[in-house]
Amino acid sequence: MIDQFVIVSYYPAQDFFIHFLFPAEWPVLWGKTKSVRDRVLAIVFSTVGITFGVILVAAAGAAAGLWEWPPQPSSGFGVACGVLGGAIVVFEMLILPRKWLRSRRLGSTRVWMRWHVWMGLLALPVILLHAGFGWGGPLPATVMMLFLLVTASGIWGLIMQQWLPEKILHDIPGESIASQISRLGQYHAEEAGRLIATLVTVPPEAETSEPVVVGPLAAELVAFRDRELVPYLESGISSRSLLAIPSDAQQRFGRLREAVPPAARPVLDRLQELAELRRRWDEQERLHFWLHNWLLLHLPLSVTMTGLMLLHAYRALKFW
Repeated sequence: MIDQFVIVSYYPAQDFFIHFLFPAEWPVLWGKTKSVRDRVLAIVFSTVGITFGVILVAAAGAAAGLWEWPPQPSSGFGVACGVLGGAIVVFEMLILPRKWLRSRRLGSTRVWMRWHVWMGLLALPVILLHAGFGWGGPLPATVMMLFLLVTASGIWGLIMQQWLPEKILHDIPGESIASQISRLGQYHAEEAGRLIATLVTVPPEAETSEPVVVGPLAAELVAFRDRELVPYLESGISSRSLLAIPSDAQQRFGRLREAVPPAARPVLDRLQELAELRRRWDEQERLHFWLHNWLLLHLPLSVTMTGLMLLHAYRALKFW
């Protein structure tokens, strides 16, 4: 059956660059055996723990007289933190050429993603120490703001990857390949059109000369097909059809089922099944939006931040 596909990933045409740059098998880095709640808490506690742990170590070093506190960007310790933070950022961006050269087998995806996540979390306190917990001039402040946005979007995306895949599998039976939903919707719309046509017309091979549904009820079925059912099956919730609302759809099909002859009711059952499947696909598309579209923020900000960071490093080292 065409509607029995099982989803493995979501990469519509408009998100092709996401498919190209990031793996379909985004790993659950905190272990599939843990609950979603435990994995999300692990991400939060890891972020907080690494940040405060590194800052406390730096404060202890200052208390021991190794460097000044609070650190200054132009001090030896501040510059060292800046160089380390910049090296981490450069390493983080290597995931892009790694994908471009994926045919070279430069390590497994899981290992790359583990390093990408953990080094990204380590970069947060290192950059904060380099900045002396301040903003500096316009260029450093811009770089810092972009860095914080990149870090926040990355953590958010990692949390979404722990939660939403399991929610999709649990809440959406009859799940399909998301990039094929438009084509499947068109297929089901054509099926719905044929089914209603069999009720209101007489096929050439039929033995009777009378359609199953006649008169005003036949006209109502045709209008229902053209104005509500087919647009909804083709376009989903964007069609603004009342069939997108479960209670309204139930009432609409219930009234039609009571009005048509018993011989037509199996057809209405199938049409209602198609509408219910489309509603599940609407929910699937909504969840996939949140599952993947954070990259539309994370990736451009990362590239912009890296470019400005290199400019900031050049200017800072030039006058240091």
